Amino acid sequence: MKTIYKIFILPMAFTALLSCGNDWLDVKPTNRIETNISITKLSDAKAAVIGIYDRMQDYEYYGARMTYYGDVTGDDFQSNGDTKRCASFYRYAYTAENAPRSLWEKPYEVIRLANNILAGLDKITVSEPEKSEFNDVKGQALFLRAMAHFDVTKVYGYPYTKDNGASWGAVIMKEPSLYSDKPQRSTVAECYNTLIIPDLVEASNLMSEKKSSTQGKVNKWCAKLLLSRAYLYKGDNANALATAEECISGAKNAGYSLITNNKYADSWSSPFSQETLFELVNLESDYTGNDGIAYLYWDSGYDDIILTQSFYNELASDPNDIRLTLTTKGTKKPSSKKYNCYLLKYDNDETSVKYSNVVIYRLAEAYLNAAEAAVKNGDNAKAIDYLSPIVKRANPEKIISGTVTLDQVLNERRKELCGEGHRMFDLLRNGKTIERTGSSHSAVLPDYAKNIDWDNFRIVLPVPKYEIDANPNIKAQQNPGW
Repeated sequence: MKTIYKIFILPMAFTALLSCGNDWLDVKPTNRIETNISITKLSDAKAAVIGIYDRMQDYEYYGARMTYYGDVTGDDFQSNGDTKRCASFYRYAYTAENAPRSLWEKPYEVIRLANNILAGLDKITVSEPEKSEFNDVKGQALFLRAMAHFDVTKVYGYPYTKDNGASWGAVIMKEPSLYSDKPQRSTVAECYNTLIIPDLVEASNLMSEKKSSTQGKVNKWCAKLLLSRAYLYKGDNANALATAEECISGAKNAGYSLITNNKYADSWSSPFSQETLFELVNLESDYTGNDGIAYLYWDSGYDDIILTQSFYNELASDPNDIRLTLTTKGTKKPSSKKYNCYLLKYDNDETSVKYSNVVIYRLAEAYLNAAEAAVKNGDNAKAIDYLSPIVKRANPEKIISGTVTLDQVLNERRKELCGEGHRMFDLLRNGKTIERTGSSHSAVLPDYAKNIDWDNFRIVLPVPKYEIDANPNIKAQQNPGW
């Protein structure tokens, strides 16, 4: 049993706040909270922030779908059958009418709650001893609002680098919403430049630099990491590099560090490793079904998601790469289902797999962000400096030398961050083609889903039909092709 900090006993006011329908997000909204009167003191805001993490646990958001969406739409993972939960994503086989709507709906639940908190905090006066805690709570709310807008923007908007952010992105929400609100979508550029990046900058300035003794919440170094990712996605490589470097040095000073080679594989079986900046906590009491991500990747669970043969071959090309042992065809935990290869990054123990924690932000990504940005900036020395720790941690005998290429960095990203929801976005934002090759792929994989680039309209989901019906102001802003 994991012993982890978490509180989900909220006052009655927050039960109402957390269960509210939204205005323009629901065709028939019920139990709306149209004011922020429920948050009248700092303790109220703290409880409401905890409620946001509760929402993130949902299997339709960070409990599973937000992560596996970025995996099975790429070339490293695939649906283990045509009727599995992730099959429509893997095959890009949905229509405007039946496409899952949760990757729009769930982030906006987080955004609504964050806006209510921020509006409430604006009316609270705190004493000087409470100021740092006030700032930390506000920073968390800003971070979570930015994160959710970023999620909607990258799922429903084309990569910034495709058209300099000209396509439609998220509906920007900076204030608590009213039933009468019918906002329009903003461009991808507007989403990055007017909300995502400013919110993350402010959040990083508000939150403490110290490693929190309270596990299971975002902190300053999460904000720096996500900000470096946002700059990278935007194509602002100078700021991506500088911010990733700030994350690495600051996190080190706060007590974070990369796990060593000999402890890497085992670290995935325990909560809160020394390089985890944020881990979504799932206690046994939080269990709501078998649809959590660990159960989907588990060969003895729903058995939904397996490695592609091409990705396994890439991992196995270096038999001494420690990351190979996090697969069932590696050396750590062979599967009885020998024809498939499964990922072991999640806690694959039958007594706890249904409520396994989900790692969201790791220090390793900051090194990879820095290396990629350095390559694009033409700074080969820094590219070597930041890529080497990841490569040598995987196999201490490996040495990075010569000119580091973008493909080299992207290949390390796929091996290091596999199963963490990055691959499709990494390829497409760099103008690369997703190539589904090899015999492991489904026999009914449509031709259009075998080679996918950023000109394929299916790389962005359609805005849910219920949203179009509820808000006529975005009817003309449906994504092209849908």
